[in-house]
Amino acid sequence: MRFSLLCVLFSFWLALPLVLAANAPGAPVSVAPAEPLVLAPVEEDFTYDDHAQRDPFWPLVTAGGAIVTYDTNFAVTEMVLEGVVTDGDGGIAIINGNVVEQGRQFGMYTVTRIEQDKVTLVKDGQVSELRIKKEE
Repeated sequence: MRFSLLCVLFSFWLALPLVLAANAPGAPVSVAPAEPLVLAPVEEDFTYDDHAQRDPFWPLVTAGGAIVTYDTNFAVTEMVLEGVVTDGDGGIAIINGNVVEQGRQFGMYTVTRIEQDKVTLVKDGQVSELRIKKEE
C-alpha cells in the first residue's frame, strides 16, 4: 500500500509542471474546431433612396437610340401636355416635347393613364393630372 501511495505522489509530482505550464498566460491553447456558424437569411423590405439623383436602374438610351434625360427637379406645374393620341388600350402623349407612353417613366413620374384630354402621373404615391390647354 505504501508503494502505491508513493507511485501516485511521484506521478503527481512529475505531472504538476506540465499542468502548470499549460495554464500559464501566453501558453498555446488547443481548441477543437467549431462547427461553422450558419445565419438565417433576414428578409427586409428595401426601398432605394436616390438622394435626389437619377435612379441607376433607369435606362440611359431608349430602344430607338435616343438619349433619355431625367430631370429630377421637374415639377408638375412646369409640365405642359402638348398632345394626346389614344386608342382603347391607352396611347401616347407629348409632354414638354417628349413622347411618353402609359406605364412608362417620365422623369421622376410614372405615366399611369392617358386619356383623350388628360394624363395622370404618379410620383411617390402622389397623383397629379395634366390637362390639354384649349386655345380660345
